[in-house]
Amino acid sequence: MEQLGTDTWSLPDALQLDTLLSALAREFRCASAPEYAARVVYADSFDWRLYQQGYLLHSHGSCWTLYHGDSCAITLQQGGPELKSPCFAQDFPPGQLREMLEPILGIRCLLPLATVSLSGRQFRLLNQDDKTVARLVVERQQPEGLDTAFRLVRLFPVRGYTQELARTRRILEDNGVLQIASPLIGFVEACRVIGRQPLDYTSKFSLELDPDSTARQAMTRIYQALLDTITRNLPGVVNDWDSEFLHDLRVAIRRTRSGLSLVKKVLPEPVTERFKRDFGLLGGLTGPTRDLDVYLLNQTNYLNRLPPALQPGLSAFFADLTLQRQVEQTKLARALRAKKNRAILTAWHRCLHRPDRQPAPLAETPVKELASRIIFRRYKRVLRDGQALNAATPDSEVHRLRIECKKLRYAIEFFSSLYPREDIQVVVRHLKKLQDILGDFNDLSVQQDMLRQTLEKMGAGSRRDLAQAAALGGLMQSLFLEQRELRDHFAEAFDLFIDQETTTLVHDLFRKHEASA
Repeated sequence: MEQLGTDTWSLPDALQLDTLLSALAREFRCASAPEYAARVVYADSFDWRLYQQGYLLHSHGSCWTLYHGDSCAITLQQGGPELKSPCFAQDFPPGQLREMLEPILGIRCLLPLATVSLSGRQFRLLNQDDKTVARLVVERQQPEGLDTAFRLVRLFPVRGYTQELARTRRILEDNGVLQIASPLIGFVEACRVIGRQPLDYTSKFSLELDPDSTARQAMTRIYQALLDTITRNLPGVVNDWDSEFLHDLRVAIRRTRSGLSLVKKVLPEPVTERFKRDFGLLGGLTGPTRDLDVYLLNQTNYLNRLPPALQPGLSAFFADLTLQRQVEQTKLARALRAKKNRAILTAWHRCLHRPDRQPAPLAETPVKELASRIIFRRYKRVLRDGQALNAATPDSEVHRLRIECKKLRYAIEFFSSLYPREDIQVVVRHLKKLQDILGDFNDLSVQQDMLRQTLEKMGAGSRRDLAQAAALGGLMQSLFLEQRELRDHFAEAFDLFIDQETTTLVHDLFRKHEASA
């Protein structure tokens, strides 16, 4: 989003508004709108989904305003929930605002980000025919938590009056209005007060590594970036703001543990083994709640798989899952607050920044050399396991291939900045298609197992139990058929992954260091 607008300036401290209006009145008639004042709370998802699309959203009580960040032109104003705690798009009443928010936010909640007190007045500049030739807004923005207030002048053109616009600009310049400013300065500074800045978080792993760095230097940066992701998502997980906090936390933990398994002999072995165990423990804590999240996020999809007569039984099943998730979430929050688990992250941070580094066999190896070895080795394992798959391969073997693909993907993500971007993107694109199919296949397998276990635990008798059993049986059949189709799709995706173009590309990128592995 563009931060600097050529039609927004800082108002000099020494310049009084009356002085500026008097200067404008010598050329135009000034029609003033009533003065406005409001304390607004800006909101966005944790990963800035609205801001990425060019929007800013703020609330004043239950009044919400959505506008374009570049022009600050209001797009929509509508009532909604008071932003006393995180809320979702579906918490808004039916209407245009909700319709705009839902596809952008998805399953992410709106968080209160920054609070700014706004006050100002709008003026219309009129010519001799009483036609509006330009609009001027003089506004004071006071970020909460700062003593500094920002006085801004904004000039809005009116089509067909370019000469009048130029004259207005000259009057502003003649009165010392010269310093271009961002119309979002109050918002940006209020974000800074709470330790945020626009686009400061994404769930995608992206890190520019120095190609001349050693393996230990590079891995320290990678582990620190992952630790930052873990710590930033912890409050959202503990407070259960939305399910993506847990997803991102879990992925960062898994990436850390995979890094410790993939990149061996860069840290001392006792350190590697200790933190592999510790991060395995943390990852295990997140499993039950995340598994239930996956089910609950698919509720509408699952209901639509069944005929209407069976859907009430599945609704009862999801009601039980919702209660179970509340129990598991409480356990998870308590565990993550526990001193021993917090101590794991503290110890890991100290280890990464310890000045007295213990030696390790590959610590001083050039990072690209080691990265190429690791990636090519993992690539060969994926080829071996993938070529062994057939229609009769057990689900457990498919799951093993999924894990190998995930390890290869993590390795490529860690070190992608060391290789040509376009070449890496080709490899990742084919690998991702493979991963998506294997991930869906595994999810379907896990979901069928859970449904089977639920059926085995159910007692006979009540009408509710019979309706639920019928619904679960119907859902199992639907999931089984989809899983069977995925085996065929896997063969197509795997053929793309091992085609001549991709194979040659992988060899050119990574194989030259493989001989020294």
